[in-house]
Amino acid sequence: MFAKRIILLVLLSLITLIPQQAFAAKEGKEPVVIYTFNADYDEVWDGLQAALHARGLTVSSVSHVGDMLERTGKELGRTKKIYGKANVLEFCSAVISRDMLEKNPHFLSFCPYQIMAYTLPKDEKKVYLSYRRLIWKDDSGRDVLAPVEKLLEDIIKEVIEMYGK
Repeated sequence: MFAKRIILLVLLSLITLIPQQAFAAKEGKEPVVIYTFNADYDEVWDGLQAALHARGLTVSSVSHVGDMLERTGKELGRTKKIYGKANVLEFCSAVISRDMLEKNPHFLSFCPYQIMAYTLPKDEKKVYLSYRRLIWKDDSGRDVLAPVEKLLEDIIKEVIEMYGK
């Protein structure tokens, strides 16, 4: 039962990406921004949290995706190791979110903001930091969505500067 729910959640999350990808292709931008650099994953993970706290932001939740896939893979009889380590850091900014949601309450779909941090099993010294672009059906709201992407970019670049080798 648990495995069926996870499969359903994965399928639903993939379906929600289809419109973003279609619009992103039209716009000429990839729907996901990925940075890669050599570093110690645990230091990077701690650095991400410190970068948030330095901005007065609080982690709202952490999704331990790597651990979940490892655990449920055993239940499904699937042993392929997908990640070395993988977590999703979720957070919000009251000011930026308020601006965004006053402009369009449907932008709630972009909350909370997420930064994905992961390594791959073949090279666990290479860390990936990524986020999803905030892509809407048209350019309305770009003025309030751009600050969110800038915040994500600034946090990631700060961490890369501090911990990248």
